[in-house]
Amino acid sequence: MSTPTVGPKTMELRSIDWIPPRERHGSPVSLFFLWFAANSSITALVTGGLFVLLGNSALWSIPAIIVGNLIGGFITALHSAQGPQLGVPQMIQSRAQFGYYGAILPLVLALIIYIGFYATGLVLGGQALATLLHISVKAGAVIFALFSTVLAIAGYKWIHKFSHAASVLSGVVFVILLVIVLGGPMRHQITADTSFALAPFILGISLSASWQLTFGPYIADYSRYLPETTSQRSTIGWTFAGSFIGATLAMIVGAFAAQIGGQAFSDHQVGFLSGLAGTFFWLVLLAVVVGKLTGNTLSSYGGFMSLATIVTAVARHEVIKPRARSIYVLIISAFAVVIALLASDNFVAVFTDFLMFLLYFMTPWSAINLVDYYLIRHKKYDVEALFQRNGPYGTVNKGAFVAYFAAVLIQIPFMNSSLYVGPIADLFGGAEIAWIIGLVVAGGIYLAIAKKSAAGRDSAADDRPANHQQERNAL
Repeated sequence: MSTPTVGPKTMELRSIDWIPPRERHGSPVSLFFLWFAANSSITALVTGGLFVLLGNSALWSIPAIIVGNLIGGFITALHSAQGPQLGVPQMIQSRAQFGYYGAILPLVLALIIYIGFYATGLVLGGQALATLLHISVKAGAVIFALFSTVLAIAGYKWIHKFSHAASVLSGVVFVILLVIVLGGPMRHQITADTSFALAPFILGISLSASWQLTFGPYIADYSRYLPETTSQRSTIGWTFAGSFIGATLAMIVGAFAAQIGGQAFSDHQVGFLSGLAGTFFWLVLLAVVVGKLTGNTLSSYGGFMSLATIVTAVARHEVIKPRARSIYVLIISAFAVVIALLASDNFVAVFTDFLMFLLYFMTPWSAINLVDYYLIRHKKYDVEALFQRNGPYGTVNKGAFVAYFAAVLIQIPFMNSSLYVGPIADLFGGAEIAWIIGLVVAGGIYLAIAKKSAAGRDSAADDRPANHQQERNAL
């Protein structure tokens, strides 16, 4: 019997493989701290600021933030229940829907998500470190990447431990910023504008929903060590609570900051926020560093598992040794650093495009994954078969790809991004509902195809005994 790969004083040695019962540990309450820390970050705050920069008033940004995080947070939290039940990373489970090789497509998209969020986090974390240490933003981003890399290599146990401290610090700082903004003369700048515009309001809902939905490809990674007997309701509930409260708090602060700061906020988000805190600017900067470090570590950790899953599928082996594990993390960090250094001068615009781009491609995957888990297979999977190249889940599941690409294509007329504005989105003044269309179409088509396939198999199974009986009667 092998020794546990995760313990109170050990680094994680597992990667994409199944977690056996003897190594399961922890409580679902830990998910609240992890996802609160990941969501109450400076990046979420910048997302809230985008609500105002895109045309919403700060006050009307609040309901858009709440609605988007409610919808996106609930859908994403449903993925979290898969961790304790299956004991494998989120994207490995996608092999059951897309096939052993077919899952490479969503894995590549997930990898883009990880590297993109990692890079944007490095820019903001770099700003905070630059102010604290009096160095350049680019140097701060590189140092920040080193911290993220070390924590990702340490692994699951240490990520959860670190998130406890990060969530407390981030929560306290964002509440303090709210009190400063609403308790002083700056509140008049917020309450003076009560204008409402439907298209930016809907676009704001889409932005906050996309923020939540992009966590989907790796949310079960951080519940997979929980005991299999862990309550599904608790797993979903604590994940949702941390995600919703953390993101909503940060985004509201961001909307207020953007309303007050305008161009000053757009030019340097971290510097503007720390300036609001006066003599306690260092506390804001520390919260930015610690909070963003959590998010960046999740991106680095998830990125290496996606990359490892792709490489092992192509190379036809499923074992990742500790040394190779560290190399994968270093590769992900290197890519993110390069992107961060290139994108830092035009961060807000790049980040907006990035979020909207991800939304179009990841909501269909999320719908297919959840429909398969809850409605088709009813949470019952052959975990060993997920690692079998020619197993029962097949190499490529055509039905999943039909549903996926149909959902992506049908979103095109509804898209609204800097790269392309669809005719229907243009007709409605830029209102963004493509992601809703993608969810419904992908889930609906996949459900219909999967049920038809299941009915065909059942019919064939029913025919076989009858034919055998006819043969026996004829003898």
